[in-house]
Amino acid sequence: MIALGLALTLIAAGATLFAVIATATTSTTIALTALGVTISASPLDLFLAGALSVILLGLGLTLISRGTRRTARTHKELRSLRKDKAIAASKAAEESEDESKDDGADESTANSSRKDGADSSKSSSTADAE
Repeated sequence: MIALGLALTLIAAGATLFAVIATATTSTTIALTALGVTISASPLDLFLAGALSVILLGLGLTLISRGTRRTARTHKELRSLRKDKAIAASKAAEESEDESKDDGADESTANSSRKDGADSSKSSSTADAE
């Protein structure tokens, strides 16, 4: 992959060098008309304008790509954090339900032992009265 990238870079550099040298020796100008404006440009000027356009296009696409990746990464991180928060909240709710059930069982056990204690004290006071 690196070798292919290096080969393409060398080919592009050779083509650029050829275009600059070939058009630099030409004194011909080309009249361009667009939107009511006429410009006389040499072939070298046209080549440089095209090269600049390609560079700006590549830069724009790179910025769009980075921005999209950054936004996607941020959304993914937010989604993950929300999921973790929801899991933590559900675990906390389950733990509080378990604690309240345990507290309820302890209270009912304590109430039943109090009732048993009260019944036994009543029975002992009834036995004392006899």
